[in-house]
Parts: sequence; structure tokens; C-alpha cells
Amino acid sequence: MPTAENKTQTYILLYFLFFSITMFVNSSILPGIAKSSKDDHTKVDAEAIMENISIVLFTLTVVFGITGNSLVIWVAGFKLKPKVTNVWLVNLAIADLVFSVTRMFSLIKKLFYNYWPFGLFVCKFNGFFKYANMFCSVFLLAIISLDRMLCIWKPVFTKRRRTLCAARVVALCVWISAVLFSSPYFIYRQVYMKNNLSKCSMEVKEVKEGTSSIKYFLYLNRFLCGFIFPFMVILICYIMAGIGIRRTRLSGKSRPLRILASLVIAFFLCWGPYHCLLIVKMVDKKNAVLKVWQPLANGFAYFNSCVNPLLYFFMGLNVRGQFRQSLMGIYKKALADDVEGQTTQSNERSLDESSSSKYNAAVVAERTEVL
Repeated sequence: MPTAENKTQTYILLYFLFFSITMFVNSSILPGIAKSSKDDHTKVDAEAIMENISIVLFTLTVVFGITGNSLVIWVAGFKLKPKVTNVWLVNLAIADLVFSVTRMFSLIKKLFYNYWPFGLFVCKFNGFFKYANMFCSVFLLAIISLDRMLCIWKPVFTKRRRTLCAARVVALCVWISAVLFSSPYFIYRQVYMKNNLSKCSMEVKEVKEGTSSIKYFLYLNRFLCGFIFPFMVILICYIMAGIGIRRTRLSGKSRPLRILASLVIAFFLCWGPYHCLLIVKMVDKKNAVLKVWQPLANGFAYFNSCVNPLLYFFMGLNVRGQFRQSLMGIYKKALADDVEGQTTQSNERSLDESSSSKYNAAVVAERTEVL
């Protein structure tokens, strides 16, 4: 008569036999079905993860973008002495603030699975402000880079012509240019029905001839005018500025120059993936890479609007003070450095030294001739 121990061993053997047969069936008889199911499950998980990360980035953009940029505008615009550099930074903060406020609509859209409940007018303006911020930010960064180069290479010219009035006129021209470059996205953005849900996008059905060419124009406008051309200008300006810094013996490690360089690097790091995927979208709109990575790229691009205040904060923070400084004091320290003063004075000092050395050499030569 079988004992309890023998029964247990029999059950274990039967279990392992059943488990082995099941594994054999799954691995040999149904490999295609299992693999397909696993791939689909992994793909769904990846898409869900990316969507959740993008929602977190959208939330951070709204919260930190509104508070941080408001503080930058208050400090640089009202609490510090008016300077040309502050004109650039205030306008950059205004563009980011408007963008951060309008991202609340995009966040709600994400939370409702891309359902758009706000109507056509808000749909158009939401898309318009997205690209207006992008163009305005990158144009201002290009102007800042050009301004840095001129301060280093043409100190006398910049001292005479580089005024607050001129800076405000240039900033106004930047805003006008950003509005003009963004206006097509206002015109062609539409609300349409898909699966009985209203959607807000430029992905409308191509019912008219030439619609495809218009889309390619919009893509290229974003990629070339909003990324590549400004990047080339900024790169050339900073290379020339670096050469000028070495020529004039101006230290390139001051906080203002680090801040300006950090703003440029942050912009291109945040917007770079977005524009790379834009090229993929132009080539193949149904590429699987877009469905997974596009939400994350959008989130990082939006996050750039709250990066700048964070950079000001950490660069103005005195670590030795153990975070006991006030927010106002930290931002004042980061934004109050006289960038143009440092650059111009250093260049003038270099020019004065060069002139005095030439004068001394001439005096010595005259004395030698007399002797």
C-alpha cells in the first residue's frame, strides 16, 4: 500500500512531467504565437512607460515652468539694474512662461488619452504657442551668441551701440519673426473626429492636392529654421568667441558665460530628439519608433521651458551656504553678474595694454637712435 511519502513523490513527478510537456509545447509547437504575444506585450509596456514619463515631464514643465520663469522675470526685470543681457533673459523667460501656461491643455489632453475637449480656437493657439516658444527661444539664443562674440571682438563698437533701446528693438524683432514662422501651424492645425473622439493635430486627411507638400514644408520649417540654421549660427559665434577669449586673455570660466553656454546646451539637448524624430516622421510616418519614442521626445522638448530657471538657481546657489539663502537672493546672484561689463572691460584693458606696449617700444627705439 503506497505511503504518504510515495504519493507525494508521485505527485511531484506528475507535476514535473506536466510542466515539461507544457514547456515543450510552448517552445516547439507554438513558437510563433508565443513570440508574437510576448513582443506585443513588451511593445505595449514600452509605450505605456513612455506615455507615463511624458506625463511626468509635462507636469514638471507646468509647475516649475510657471513658478521659475515668473521669478526670473520678477528678479531680472524689476529687481536688478537694467542691462542688455537681462533684456535677453527676460524675453526668454516670457516665452517659456507663456509656453508653460499653455502646456496645461496638453497635459489634460494626455490624461484623457489624446481626447481634445477645448474646441478649435484653443487647439490652434495651443499649437501656435508651442512653436512660437521654440522659434523665439532659439532665435534669442542665436542673438545672445552673436552678442557675446561682438562684445569680445568689437568692444569699442559694442560700448557705443549696445544700448538698452537697441536690445529691446532686437527682442521685438525676434518676437515678430517667431510669430511669422509659427503662423502656418496656427492656420493648418485642426480639430477632427477619430474613433468618435475629437482630436487636435495637423494629422488631418489629405483630401486636397498639395496637402502633402504643405506638411513637408511645415516639417522642414521646424527642422531647418528652428534647429539647424540657429545651431550653425550659435556654433560659429561660440567658436569665434573662444578664439577671441584666448586672444584677449579673457577668462572664459566666469559665471555669466557659463550660464549662457548652459542655456544653449540645454536647448539643443532637449529639442534634439524631437527634431531627429521629425526627420523619421517625414520619411515614414508609420514607423514603430515614433509610437514609442515620440511622447518622450515631446516631453523633453517641453521640459526645456523649465530648465532655464533651474540652471539660474543652481548656478546662483552658494553651496557653502547650505541652502540657507532665499530664492530671491539666489536668482539675484545668478542674474546680476555684469557680463558685458566684464567682457568690455577686459577687452579695453587688453587694447590699452597693447597700445601702451607699442608706445613704449616706439619710445625705446627713438632713444636708441638718439644715442
